[in-house]
Amino acid sequence: MQSKSKSDVFYLILLVLTLITMVIGITFTYFSLVAKEKEDNTKIQTGILSINYVDGESIGGSGLIPINEPNLDTDYAVYKKKFSVRSKGTLDQVLDIYINVTKNDFSSNALRFALYNNQYKKIATGIIPSSGSVLLISGDYLKSNSTNDYTVLIWLQENNTNQNYEANNMFVGGLDITARQIKYE
Repeated sequence: MQSKSKSDVFYLILLVLTLITMVIGITFTYFSLVAKEKEDNTKIQTGILSINYVDGESIGGSGLIPINEPNLDTDYAVYKKKFSVRSKGTLDQVLDIYINVTKNDFSSNALRFALYNNQYKKIATGIIPSSGSVLLISGDYLKSNSTNDYTVLIWLQENNTNQNYEANNMFVGGLDITARQIKYE
């Protein structure tokens, strides 16, 4: 019986030593991996984007009369909307700017738009559909911790015919802006 208890003690000591060796090995492996890992491998950054609708978020126009493409100095028969997009983060971004049309009583392809940047340069033009979303500009660069200012003009395009049927029509929509990060620091 004594040899059985000696063998039990021997196996118990061997089991404890094996467990201690395993714990030391696992701990050494873990700390070796952590020490080799670079900080940038697991670094995640996000940006903060805020939109300032200088004239409010919604877009609504009525009483538009037919004209050819206006410019920023045109004060009649055109709807002007000023807005700013500000990045408060550390990441550069590209912006996609949309008009989400909720109501458009005007004829198909009758309303047009032009988008200007803060240097008063026209950066996009197009047609406003009767419903849905229209992309004003895609991929406009916004530097981290800066602001981009925009003005959108909406007008009833002159087609050299009698357009009295467009009188008292209404357009309603809103601006939607999406941003994609393009630079990691």
